Amino acid sequence: MGTGDLDLVRRCLADEAGAWDAFVRRSGPAIRRGASLALRKFRVADPGALDNVQQQVYVELLREDKKTLRGYQGKSDLEGWLAVVSMRTAYHLLRKEKPTQELPDFLAASSAPAPGERAERTEFLDRLDAAFRKLEPRELRLLRLAFFDKLSYKAIAESLGMPLNSVSPNLIRAKDRLKKLLEEPYVSAPPGPRKK
Repeated sequence: MGTGDLDLVRRCLADEAGAWDAFVRRSGPAIRRGASLALRKFRVADPGALDNVQQQVYVELLREDKKTLRGYQGKSDLEGWLAVVSMRTAYHLLRKEKPTQELPDFLAASSAPAPGERAERTEFLDRLDAAFRKLEPRELRLLRLAFFDKLSYKAIAESLGMPLNSVSPNLIRAKDRLKKLLEEPYVSAPPGPRKK
């Protein structure tokens, strides 16, 4: 069992087609079990809390180039390991009282720029616009629903017609793609033809 679990994790780390969907199916019950234990300890009765914790566990597993997921070495049962990760994630969320979804650092809102920053801000907005144009329509819509419309994962899943468990991994991928696009060398577009 441990070898098969480790193989599945390795396939996820290699971004093999279908691996993440198989991982979500395999991991769901263990994650929910760990989350339920933590929620009971904190006496949380909100039915949406379990879904929130489960989504946050997937975020935790995938963040920083899958750092947490890489921590699974196959020395223990995957289900037990996931339950512990889930409990730890739930405790962290519940200590913060409520999970909040913030705008990514590279999209952070700021106050009006100082005079010397105006040109840099204009260039950044141009770069951002160019990056948005290179995203797939589904990626763009996902980012908009999550960070600008501030919809819940459940509402995003319903709006895009995707399984609830796939919202957070897809959102992480869309954010990573946008960040990479923003880091690419940028040449401002030439001015359009002048109107006579």
